[in-house]
Amino acid sequence: MLIIVLMAPYDIVQAGSEGQHELLFFLSGGAVHNYISPEDGVRDNDFILTADIMYSYVKDDFRFLAEYILSTEESELERFQFGWQMNEDNIGWLGRFHSPSRYWNSAYHHGQYMQTSITRPLIERFEDEGGILPTHVTGVMLETMHDLQGSDGFQTTISFGATTVIGDFELVPFDLIDAGSNHKEAVDLRLAYLPDQLGENQIGLLLSWSNLVVDGNAIAESQGLQSVEQGVVGAYADWRSQEWRILANLTYVDNQMIMQVQEQTDTFFAAYFQAEYELDQEWKVFGRLENTYYGENSEYINLFSNAITERQMLGLRFDFYRKHALTLEVSKVGTQTLDFNQAWLQWSAVLP
Repeated sequence: MLIIVLMAPYDIVQAGSEGQHELLFFLSGGAVHNYISPEDGVRDNDFILTADIMYSYVKDDFRFLAEYILSTEESELERFQFGWQMNEDNIGWLGRFHSPSRYWNSAYHHGQYMQTSITRPLIERFEDEGGILPTHVTGVMLETMHDLQGSDGFQTTISFGATTVIGDFELVPFDLIDAGSNHKEAVDLRLAYLPDQLGENQIGLLLSWSNLVVDGNAIAESQGLQSVEQGVVGAYADWRSQEWRILANLTYVDNQMIMQVQEQTDTFFAAYFQAEYELDQEWKVFGRLENTYYGENSEYINLFSNAITERQMLGLRFDFYRKHALTLEVSKVGTQTLDFNQAWLQWSAVLP
C-alpha cells in the first residue's frame, strides 16, 4: 500500500512537469524509561524507531498530500487528502486529515523533528498513542482566511466526516485501507486570529462534536455503554516573543454516555502550558505543566487505563548538522491509578 500511495502521485507529476512536488522523511529514534514495576501494567523500558513519510503535490489549483508512518509500534496511512484552491483565501479538502480542532496536531502532524518536546499533552496525543480525543477525520474540510486591517487575519477551518470508535483500550480512527461500518459522524471547527498572516503567532477557539460508538472496549461493554456523544470546547495560544515561545490550551469535554438503559453525563477539564526558550541557535530549554481537572471519577477517561492525565516536564534540545536534533526529556507523570517518573532520549531529523 505504501508503494501505491507514493508512486501514484509521482506518476501524475511526471505526466505534468508544471506541478511542484516534495517528498520528506521525518525520522526519529528514542528510548524511554519508566521508573515503575512491570507488574503495574506499564513497560519499564521501550525503544521506538519511526519513519514518517510525507508527500505533497501542487499544480495550479490542485493539491494532494499523503502521509504514511512506519514504526516499531505501527504502520498506518495517516493522511491522504485531495484539495482545490478555490481562490486566494479558500481551499477545500477531501480525504483523511487531522482534526482541525486539535491545534498541536494541525501544526506538527507526525513529524517528531517539527515539535520541540518529545511527548505531547494528553488532549493532543494521537488515538493509538494514548490519546482520549479523536484526532483524525475522514470527510471534507474547508479552510478560509478573512483579511482584517493591515497584515492580520481571521482563519476558520471546519470539517465534517467519519470519526473514531472506542476500541479495546484506545480510540480507533477510520481506516481508508480497512474501512469499518461503525464509524459515525463528527464536526470540527477552529477559529483563529493571526496578528500577521505570514507569521506563526495565533490565538483561537476549538470546537468539536463527535459520535463515538463502542466497538470492542471490554470495560465499556461490561458497563452496558453503547456510544458517547462528545462535545469539546477549547481555547489555545501559540505565541513567540524574541527567544520565548508559549503553547497553551484549556479544554472542556462533555460526554453524554449512552447506556443500554439510561444516559449519563461525564465532564472534565484538561489544560497544558508549555514554555520554550532559545539559548542560541543550537540549544533550547523547555518545560510543560499539564493536568486534568474533575477527571478522577470520569467513566470516560477510565476507558483508557494508560492515559497520562497529568505531567510536569523539563527538557533540553540540541539542534545540529542540517536538521538533526537530540532531545532529553524528564517528567513526573500520573494516570488514573499510578504516579511515576519518566525519562526520554530521542534523536530526530528531517531529510533531505
